[in-house]
Amino acid sequence: MKNIYSIALTLVLASCMAAVQVQAQSFVNPISDLADPFITYHNGHYYYTGTTGGNISMRRATTLEGLKAAPLQVIFTPGAGQPTHFYWAPEMFRIDNKWYIYFSASLTNSTNDMRTWVLENTSSDPMSGTWIFKGRIYDTSNDLWAIDGTVLHLSGTHYFIWSGVDYNANIDKPQRIYIASMSNPWTLAPGRTLLSSPTLSWENNGSVNEGPEVIRKNGKVFLVYSANGCWTPDYKLGMLTMNDNLDPMNTGNWFKHPNPVFQSNASVAAYGPGHHFFFTSPNGTEDWFAYHATTNASGACDASRTTRAQRITWNSDGTPNFGVPVETGMKQQAPAGEAGLPGGSPVANGIYKIVVRSSNKPLDVAGCSIEKGANVHQWDDDNVDCQKWHVQATNDGYYMITSLQGGMVLEVANCSNSNAANVQMWAPNGADCQKWSFVDVGGGFYRILSKQSGKALDIQFGGNNNGANLQQYDYLGNHQQHFRLDWLGTEEAMGPGVYRIISRQSQLAMDLAGCNSNNGTNIAQWTWLNNNCQRWNVEDTGDGYFMIRSQESGRVLDVPGCSDQPGANIQQWDAYSNDCQKFSIQPAGNGFYSIINKSSGLAVDVDGCSTVPGANIQQWTYWGGDCQLWKFERVNTSSARIAHRGVNNDTIIKEETKISLKVYPNPTNDFIQVLGNFGQRGAEAVLYDVMSHEVARWSIAKSKEIRLDIRGTSPGIYLLQIINGETTTGHRLVIR
Repeated sequence: MKNIYSIALTLVLASCMAAVQVQAQSFVNPISDLADPFITYHNGHYYYTGTTGGNISMRRATTLEGLKAAPLQVIFTPGAGQPTHFYWAPEMFRIDNKWYIYFSASLTNSTNDMRTWVLENTSSDPMSGTWIFKGRIYDTSNDLWAIDGTVLHLSGTHYFIWSGVDYNANIDKPQRIYIASMSNPWTLAPGRTLLSSPTLSWENNGSVNEGPEVIRKNGKVFLVYSANGCWTPDYKLGMLTMNDNLDPMNTGNWFKHPNPVFQSNASVAAYGPGHHFFFTSPNGTEDWFAYHATTNASGACDASRTTRAQRITWNSDGTPNFGVPVETGMKQQAPAGEAGLPGGSPVANGIYKIVVRSSNKPLDVAGCSIEKGANVHQWDDDNVDCQKWHVQATNDGYYMITSLQGGMVLEVANCSNSNAANVQMWAPNGADCQKWSFVDVGGGFYRILSKQSGKALDIQFGGNNNGANLQQYDYLGNHQQHFRLDWLGTEEAMGPGVYRIISRQSQLAMDLAGCNSNNGTNIAQWTWLNNNCQRWNVEDTGDGYFMIRSQESGRVLDVPGCSDQPGANIQQWDAYSNDCQKFSIQPAGNGFYSIINKSSGLAVDVDGCSTVPGANIQQWTYWGGDCQLWKFERVNTSSARIAHRGVNNDTIIKEETKISLKVYPNPTNDFIQVLGNFGQRGAEAVLYDVMSHEVARWSIAKSKEIRLDIRGTSPGIYLLQIINGETTTGHRLVIR
């Protein structure tokens, strides 16, 4: 029995170590507080800009997540005779080995005078060198209101596409999409062509077609634009298509799609998505887009808009599939080929509850709000996402602290340096008042200091009550300024193994219908029965994807006919290792994963978000809902089993059971605190290394909290077992 346990423990710990050391690259939306986003990837960096109102500013980072912490650098401010008002929607293009920025602005304080302008920079780095003002770019035969210019390069010619009006009536409506050829990067050839007007039934709220952007693939040019007023809930994306061997100046060569291609998703409070830009992943294999959206259900054209990014998939007819806006605050797989995220010390990247020492209550976003400006206070532990925090190191020695509920980051309001300044939630913008350091104060607690002010997070008046406010204050060393970080885990990469797969929505298990072993058998959800019809072998295919094989039949999950349609069924079939049998399994936060089919780019989904046993499992456009998120829990096999005191061979292997027990700090390097109810007879604590060797053992007297000394223990991954009567719980422990 001891040998079986030793083998199992070694395997479990080795798996834990692999998961800690190798993490899938990921990011969390939103990535900025700007509207009208532009992103491009060049020479190892993303460059990002958007509407700032009075200048052109830019951020640079090696990852999308890194853009959140990157400072916003002003690269151009207007001089004499140059436009001074509004500065909307800058876009940057590399043409003839020079950089060009096209932006909209006005010489007056009226938006009725908006025109489009050009900057040039000869430096290879757009954030260095000098940006030269080249003047206005316009059609000399139609010198009219114009915004949102972009560039199409096709068959050796550059074309300029923008939103404008058809005659000069000192008005800006209705807005239409026009195109003209460019004689050089700052000059248009005379004569424009009208491509699109707001004539469809779903385009009638505001008389707007604007924000045109182009993406080319599969022999086609796709011109995707924003329709309706940005101040309305109906702001959304429409699309025109043309074969890429035709003349884009001929209106007849374009087909206008009758329906919107991307629109609001009320289920995740993402409204008015639009004014996007297309970019490719660092390795060039994936297409992505950035867009802005608001949490205001009535729509908004104001500072409530934030930048989000998500991947584009492609339909079988060669058209882009934009899906629906995904949930903010949720981990997404980063674009392929991204650099690694920076690590931090003394706190490891991961998800934590941040618990106030004086009250033993966690920090909490008031009302679980996802809005900019939401307040932060302490509250009873309700184990909800607005009490859980992504702690991610930045590349300047600090951390950003992001709420799992909505993705806003912790900041000092108005970047104040004053004592008692409020601490709130805001969209990431790279400001120092959104960056924090952790200083170990002993006993498993930290003080958390603002980079901006150097002041400490502090519970106002040291209150123990629910709702006591979070502020900053000079560090005084009291317990209302000390915080414990309860580690909820990293976002671990999926590894091969046998699992039960549980829907977050229903808490039911993925199930082979009727335990039927035949090809074509349906996949559904069902109550956990602890049989092989609900056990799934996750097999690494060596290309970043997995096949998911039934332990009952030996057949794998399969999308019939490699369908790319939302609602297509999921079945089992003989394994052929084709793309319709391969799935990307990526962390989505809080221990759950998305399962995305390689062929279709669609997510494994419970039909209708049902919680009923027997509900069908299908594929659907990914939007991050609970019925598309799954927990993978290892189950017994001959190679992954714990068989020892009080644990039978049908036990599910978990890092930590539901017993009320806390071990902190984790990671640690000197002492650990164990908090729980150890009963009348006390308990034992045993520490094992990755080879299942016993490193230390402690007897725990009748108590609610004890302190274990692990000084001198080599850094690494360990398993701490707490044996309390007939109950044994295991906790993965990281020792630095």
